[in-house]
Amino acid sequence: MVDWAFKEWSVAVAALLNGDTVLLIRKGGIREHQGQFSLTAQQMLLLPTLEHQTAELLKPQFKALLPCHPASPTRETVSFEGWAMVTHAFLLGPGADLSPLLPYLIWNQRFLQERLNWQPHRPIYAMVLRAYRLPHPLVLPWQKSYGGCRSWINLGQSVAVEASQPALSERDYGQRVKAILAALPESATALPLKNLTVDSQVSYGTAGFTG
Repeated sequence: MVDWAFKEWSVAVAALLNGDTVLLIRKGGIREHQGQFSLTAQQMLLLPTLEHQTAELLKPQFKALLPCHPASPTRETVSFEGWAMVTHAFLLGPGADLSPLLPYLIWNQRFLQERLNWQPHRPIYAMVLRAYRLPHPLVLPWQKSYGGCRSWINLGQSVAVEASQPALSERDYGQRVKAILAALPESATALPLKNLTVDSQVSYGTAGFTG
């Protein structure tokens, strides 16, 4: 069961569920506590959003995942195609060299530079996620609390995800993780995951993978 949702560009959600990427980076939104990102849950539904999404910050091969039509200004429902488990998380200090991580991201160098330049004194968080596609899209009523520049949404209910299919095999995911761990800057600090919100009854492998 999962009771949190994580907001991310719709392109990034599609790439995760397609197995095209396993790495996300965050710095925080204006609606976060003190404008700073925090790692709230280890398992979360992936909530696709169009907020701040722009083709100019994507690598060319991912621009095709952009929606063809703009979203309606009024929404009655939200559809979840899948969820993800954070298997590794790292704190990257201000001024960290992120360029070695570029091959594993959907975003381009301009995006990384803008992330570094925004609130330059604040750290960047890197999350490695194993994504799973739900057997059927989950449609929930749109709540006002889902909006705004925030990362985490408390769904107020628990959602069953046991019948999901992984976007990548355990072997393929493990290989991606090893490559990312090798590319991390030496100053990266691993963040503990044991105290995060997680359903202990759901186990999909590689959560304890350390490379």
